[in-house]
Order: sequence, then C-alpha cells, then structure tokens
Amino acid sequence: MLQREVSAAIGLVGGLIDLFVGFWVLQQNSMVMESMMLSSASLIGYFLIVLGVVVLLTGGYLLASKTMHNRFTIGVLMILYGLVMLALGAGIIEQIFGAMMMQWSAVSGTVMILVGLAMLYSGYSMTTGSKEKMM
Repeated sequence: MLQREVSAAIGLVGGLIDLFVGFWVLQQNSMVMESMMLSSASLIGYFLIVLGVVVLLTGGYLLASKTMHNRFTIGVLMILYGLVMLALGAGIIEQIFGAMMMQWSAVSGTVMILVGLAMLYSGYSMTTGSKEKMM
C-alpha cells in the first residue's frame, strides 16, 4: 500500500515539474523568438506539457486505485517516464535544445533528473516486486 502511495506521489510531483518546466520553456522561448516558426525549444516545451499531463494522469490513477491489477504495466510506464525525464533534464542542463537559454536551467534540469531517478526506482520496484497485487 505504501509503495503505491509513494509511486503516486512521485508521479504527481513529476507531472507537476514537467508542466512547470514546459510552460517556463515556452515563456522563455516566446521572449526570445518573435517569428511564427517553432523552434526546438518550443517543441520541447510542448512535449513537456503533454508528458506532464500523462504523468499526472498516471499518478492520479495510482492514487485513486485501491488495488493494482496491472502493476507491471504501470511499473514499465514509470520506468519510461523516468528515462524521458533523465534525458530532458540532462538536455536542459546542457542547453542542447536550440537557443533555450533559461534562467535557473541547471536547477530545473537537476530537479527533473532527481525525479526521473525516483521514477526509475519506483518503476523498477513495481516490476520486480512480489507477484502479489499491491493492496
């Protein structure tokens, strides 16, 4: 039961961080670019917003469900979300997404990496844990 709640909390925090950073990237990018063309930073911003919504929905599902019949599937999803957050966090820190020069990019990238690691751990423990359903 505790593992389900911890995984849900990690999912909710991760989704909120993705949304926050996605909106922040779009705001910073709109100040820099005045043309109507999408830059790579804009695409990353939109991707982070979509990822944030998906991760929030997964975290909400974990929180709302009393038992988890599809523990392995949710664990694999958490691992995938964690890997994506690791890659995006590293990219934000290294500023490899075009001209995305954000204030506090090192902080937001580091937080994304930390939550990505937590998602990896949570997903791994869900996929390799006992075969019994979590209650």
